[in-house]
Amino acid sequence: MTTLSLPYLTFGIGSLLVGCGLCLRHAQPGTGRRTALWATALALLSFAFAAQEVHRQPGMRLLDPWIGGLESDALDAVPMIFYAALTLLLLFLAPRRDTQGKALAGMLLLTAATQIAYAASNLTTLAIGWWLTTLPFALPFFGQPPGRRTVSFFLAISALSLTGAIFALHATAMEDLSHIGHWSLGLVVLAVAFRKGLFPVHSWVVASFEHGPLLPAVLLFNGHLGALLIARSEAVVLPDFAHSLLDGLAIAALLTALITSLRGFAEKKPRRLLAFVCISQASFILAGLATANTQGITGSLTHWLVVTAASSGLVAIVRILEVRVMDVTNPEGNLGLAVKAPRLATFFLICGLALIGLPGTLGYCAEDLLFHGALSSHSYLGLALLVATAFNAINLLRLYSLLFLGVLPKHVIDIPDALPRERWPLVACVSFLIFGGLFPGKVIPWRSEAAEEISRAMGVGHAPGH
Repeated sequence: MTTLSLPYLTFGIGSLLVGCGLCLRHAQPGTGRRTALWATALALLSFAFAAQEVHRQPGMRLLDPWIGGLESDALDAVPMIFYAALTLLLLFLAPRRDTQGKALAGMLLLTAATQIAYAASNLTTLAIGWWLTTLPFALPFFGQPPGRRTVSFFLAISALSLTGAIFALHATAMEDLSHIGHWSLGLVVLAVAFRKGLFPVHSWVVASFEHGPLLPAVLLFNGHLGALLIARSEAVVLPDFAHSLLDGLAIAALLTALITSLRGFAEKKPRRLLAFVCISQASFILAGLATANTQGITGSLTHWLVVTAASSGLVAIVRILEVRVMDVTNPEGNLGLAVKAPRLATFFLICGLALIGLPGTLGYCAEDLLFHGALSSHSYLGLALLVATAFNAINLLRLYSLLFLGVLPKHVIDIPDALPRERWPLVACVSFLIFGGLFPGKVIPWRSEAAEEISRAMGVGHAPGH
């Protein structure tokens, strides 16, 4: 294993942590936002340089020269860039009231912790990053929303499960006891289930969307650390038990996708409805990894990017509308906001359609690969995901109608459409989703190399198909 030419990972994560410290000291919200933007932009640049070196040396894991617990490879290089870009976009989009006090510092700490987990070269570093993601919600950096304790509790349970799995794996290596290996398998499953919000423990994700600060909630949700843990399964799970792990998670992902998509039909509150749609679509990522073939895993890793971009755009637009119209939180009927905010309506529709796989968007390419991979390994899995996608499409159209169609309420005299500060980040999200759909050969290869490495580590060959 070789090293990066410069400590890009240390510098990127360090800039986020320094920015977090500076934001805690700044009393003025405007100054704090600028500090956070600069810190995130520097981190994004650092991770881009690391990814460039990984691209020049395919198949290599490049250690950071300063901190040996950090590395960059085909699996984590793209998500690190993407997550830093996501943070940057959310900082631009955040309403002024969401950047008060310690909120910016909490978002930077959450981003730095997630990046530590992404770049972890060993289980100890991964667990450190996993634990650190709980701090902004437990301390609390985002105030005292009603669902804070619930979110903190489930995040702590997932971190404890991962820590227990690590100790069990060390005991297995030392004692060679198969029953300890079974314990480690169960704890890994628990860590993934609690972190991803798989059925029946998905309620904390819904609570974080409904009651918590919405933008930090989507930032936490789109870390997808549960999927990362499974993608690293060759280093986490004993080979003898890997297949039973994948089969169990495939069933859990299937149930989550179906049940949450059905549960969304009973919802009328935008935050809760959006939470159920996001949970359902994000379950596809685990389902794709559970196919254990290159095609399905490539679709899963590409869908990871689609869910991150599309769900962030949807959540940001809902938050922007909440700040401008009180009725958005709990509407009694269709609000008809497209009359006053046609740009926001267009952005919302494109992000929503991309999330459920509209042809011409990257979501279609990702789901095509994912469904073909699922059908070739578990036919019931592919069919169930198709049904869940159809239900989610109906829920998204219901949400779009609720927010943007109908007659504008009489008390809503005038609201601004997307401001320039909001417009350009949303254009970036939409452009990525459309460009990826029109030119999939430019985006999918970012993930195919990692998919091949994962499938080889799982001991399976290439799937037939594309």
